[in-house]
Amino acid sequence: MRRFAAICSLLLPGLAWAAAPNYEVRMGTAALSAEPFKNYHYVSCTLAESADFAVTAPFDLTGVEISPRSRLVEPRLEGRTVRFRLHETGHYLVRLNDTARLFIFAEKTAVRPDGDNILSYEGVDNSGGRNVTKSVQRAIDACAKKGRTLIFPAGEYLCGQLRLPSHARLYLEAGAVLRADASSTEPFESSDEVKTRRFIYVKDARDVRIWGPGAINGNGRRLRERFGDKARMRLVLAVNSADLRIENVMLQDPGSWNTQILKCRDVVIRNVKLMNDPNLSNTDGFDPDASRNVLIEDCFAYCSDDNVAVKTTGYSGYLDDAEGITVRGCVFLTKKSSLKVGTETRGERMSNILFEDNDVLEADRGMALYVSDGTCLENVRYVNNRFERNHPDSKRMMFHFTVNARRSETPLGTIRNVEVRDCFFLAPFPKAPEIKAPEAGHLENIVFENLTVAGKAILSPEQIGLKTVNACVQFK
Repeated sequence: MRRFAAICSLLLPGLAWAAAPNYEVRMGTAALSAEPFKNYHYVSCTLAESADFAVTAPFDLTGVEISPRSRLVEPRLEGRTVRFRLHETGHYLVRLNDTARLFIFAEKTAVRPDGDNILSYEGVDNSGGRNVTKSVQRAIDACAKKGRTLIFPAGEYLCGQLRLPSHARLYLEAGAVLRADASSTEPFESSDEVKTRRFIYVKDARDVRIWGPGAINGNGRRLRERFGDKARMRLVLAVNSADLRIENVMLQDPGSWNTQILKCRDVVIRNVKLMNDPNLSNTDGFDPDASRNVLIEDCFAYCSDDNVAVKTTGYSGYLDDAEGITVRGCVFLTKKSSLKVGTETRGERMSNILFEDNDVLEADRGMALYVSDGTCLENVRYVNNRFERNHPDSKRMMFHFTVNARRSETPLGTIRNVEVRDCFFLAPFPKAPEIKAPEAGHLENIVFENLTVAGKAILSPEQIGLKTVNACVQFK
């Protein structure tokens, strides 16, 4: 397990976040652009080998911290400039004066594929000045039929709902943005039995790929402010599909859940940056729902709601077991639960779920298992995950595992065979964790092995004040 290191003490709360401060960021001698987004900034860069970085803030610095701490990045503070060296690609948070946030996405070099330039299709405009949904959809359909990749050069493509058929392949170059048109919610309404609003829609499709260093932006804040709950839509919704790959892109500003994978199989989501509005409610990150064989790997997510929530919701009648879900090597921040299964658990069985080698920088609950709709949840493993800070929301627990009946007619489900191994909390969360069920026999074989909190090995529930009710729990 990676070792945590104390990097730098935060001496004062510091300056509250100001609107759009101007940062100077350099990698070696090259100047990088710090892009403002919501209440934070981000920098994207290509990192082929170790490189020195310098970040200069427009305000006095009293403290700096770089996460994930498991990467052992040691900053040097020199006046208003912080200097540090990155040795590997990945997703980093530079926290200045404990309040201002700058994310660095250090990437491998993007390789542009062969394909058709969308600007060669009639009616496509990448100025962002007019809606080009029909032209873009025609280009997507034409390339999918030919088995060709559709390439989006830098620019803004203003669109309504887009549907990706089998064999669709979209490559977004750096600076390319597919942006949801915020003039109306009508284009994002359902036109089939799946009664969920959406921007990018994959249904009954096979062999679909979205990749590249560009972005898909749901314009969620603007839509929600204008249209309220009618603007609660998925940024990406995949239904009853297989062989889906989403890689490298930024998925920004959804109106509600960012990416819902509903009754799909064989899905890979890798190095995707989910950049939600942290002050917009109900913006989940990844929601694998009644799906099988899903890999979420080396991703970043900053959410107001759950980073990952493995579910079986039964939306629009699409219900199946969830099996073979892996979340590995990710960097997460959220106001709610980070590594979660539930709350919706309407399938018969949810099994073989692995959370491994993730860095949770902020969360209200680090690990959460909620069986509320009668399923059998079994074989869940949390292995080598690291948790840095508590976000002070309602629960404030390191972990929370519960079985309950959401409705009086709902049978009690079961959680069994849960392994929490080699997990590390930099500090305890404010409230005691809980593992509980209303009856015996519904929480079985919950094992904690090599759990460390604030540098101490936890060998008994009393050490962390764990509250257990009708639960079989073991520490070793």
